Amino acid sequence: MISHLARAILTGAGFASVGCVTQSAVQSSERYEPARHQRAQIQRCVDRTRLTGDRDLAAEATRSLEKKVKDSGIFEISADGQLIITCDIEQFVEGSALKRWVLPGSGRTQAQVAVMVLEKPDEKVLITLRSHAEVGSGGLYTIGADKYIMGAAFDDIVQQLKAWVRGTPQGQ
Repeated sequence: MISHLARAILTGAGFASVGCVTQSAVQSSERYEPARHQRAQIQRCVDRTRLTGDRDLAAEATRSLEKKVKDSGIFEISADGQLIITCDIEQFVEGSALKRWVLPGSGRTQAQVAVMVLEKPDEKVLITLRSHAEVGSGGLYTIGADKYIMGAAFDDIVQQLKAWVRGTPQGQ
């Protein structure tokens, strides 16, 4: 049985050597205004994948997004924030490390998320962000990619948010 530390090292090694590929898209309609856009509330993510089984992707994605945004320090997370952050899980494929190893090009693990930042009170859309993350190759060291792929997509979203806050949106 692999310990948690060994699994983390293997996952990190897989991440580093295979690289989780992300693709971004940004639509920005409004500029970030520091005086008004300091606090944000994060709504529960909506799972649009129709994935069946015991897994609650919406809850997993919401926790991941909250943690990534909070850790980034971009916004103060608050239930009464002036900004509302919404999230849709548009695609999720668990994939298979064994298939990636045996048959390169198959067994891809994928996640695609869309995030919108809206401003109260009229819920005006300030920015729409989309990220697609994929582990498309690699072998047994990519086991567990389905557990970190959503986080990789949200890492990309947070980088896009940081660029928006700095006034230099990417992917437009």
